[in-house]
Amino acid sequence: MKKVSLWQIYKIYFIIGLQLLGGGYVIMPLLKKYLIEDNSYLKEEDLIDYLALSQCLPGLIALNISVFSGYALRKVKGAIMAVIGLVTTPFIIILLVASFLLKISDNIYVQSAFFGIRLSIIVLIFSMVADIFKSSVNSKFSRFVFLLIFILGLFSFMSPTILVILSVLISIFYYKMKEEKNA
Repeated sequence: MKKVSLWQIYKIYFIIGLQLLGGGYVIMPLLKKYLIEDNSYLKEEDLIDYLALSQCLPGLIALNISVFSGYALRKVKGAIMAVIGLVTTPFIIILLVASFLLKISDNIYVQSAFFGIRLSIIVLIFSMVADIFKSSVNSKFSRFVFLLIFILGLFSFMSPTILVILSVLISIFYYKMKEEKNA
């Protein structure tokens, strides 16, 4: 992993903050581009792990994943710079937009712009899901767990929390049995 300056961390997350419309999952393709593809600061597997951890913790996913990835880059200072960089842009934009958004929200052009933004967000989320799927569902066991949890999620009233816990327990049991078999 290449060494990165605190200023570079701030700048990357500031740029991500400029583009981050649509919630936490939209950050994944942006992080992948700036931290993995453009700079080789992190590995894709690590970023996926940070997403998984971020989903398990309370708070905003984008903020949580920024803390984890910033920490991976430069420990506590990196995490702080990532968060500050990420929230600077939205903070400024919210201050500016809030003052006149109510006045222009009925405008056809504003409504059309939000429609386009929503569509692009869907594409970014699908892109992130495809990347995670390719790198995570790559064995018979992972396909089995994926299909089981997917089917239970679609056709039962189990809470997502229970599905995550079930997936974790199945995986622990499987790898424990595999370890004992190889011992």
